[in-house]
Amino acid sequence: MTSNNQIYDIIEQYVTCRNDCTLRFMEALALNGLAVRAETEDCGRRHKRIILELIDGTRITSECRFDEEVNQSLRIINIYIGFARKNRAWEKLGIIEGKPEE
Repeated sequence: MTSNNQIYDIIEQYVTCRNDCTLRFMEALALNGLAVRAETEDCGRRHKRIILELIDGTRITSECRFDEEVNQSLRIINIYIGFARKNRAWEKLGIIEGKPEE
């Protein structure tokens, strides 16, 4: 079982984008059980961005995209968040260390 401090270290080390991230990156964070909440923010005419809150409270923002793209990604992200909650995914997070090459 992974402790909260280990999870925060994992997020700090492996979440490489914080602002203007791709929608695919945002979906991947949710898929891996790191996201707890997602919302949208208007960027201007027919453009929005996703603001994703991670399990440690970090907020990640996506790049501004057409609202149709953002709405589709938001649906995907919310499905992943639901699965993660249902399966308590944050309790199972961890990094598998590879065997050093010889």
